[in-house]
Amino acid sequence: MEQLVLTARLREDAFDRALELAATAHTDGEGGFDRFSIYLSPSEVAFVFEAPDPEHLVRRLLNDPVRAAELSPWISLFDGPLHIAREVYRWSRYESSNP
Repeated sequence: MEQLVLTARLREDAFDRALELAATAHTDGEGGFDRFSIYLSPSEVAFVFEAPDPEHLVRRLLNDPVRAAELSPWISLFDGPLHIAREVYRWSRYESSNP
């Protein structure tokens, strides 16, 4: 299982709205992801996609005008671009190698 993390800095006044959006987030499993999470701090948001090839699935989602519209309420909350955060280290009791 691989993860892809997309992060963005939030505008100073965006935390409450981001919390509302995260509370109403849902996925129907049609995107092919095995797991989807949203992490939120007062100044940042992280979207975590898990699947065998999450980067391919995220690109497919973003290139689909209908599905990409699901992200549109978030765009106005960002203070800068949405970008990929690459995993550079992982430790696991259950896995023997790092990425």
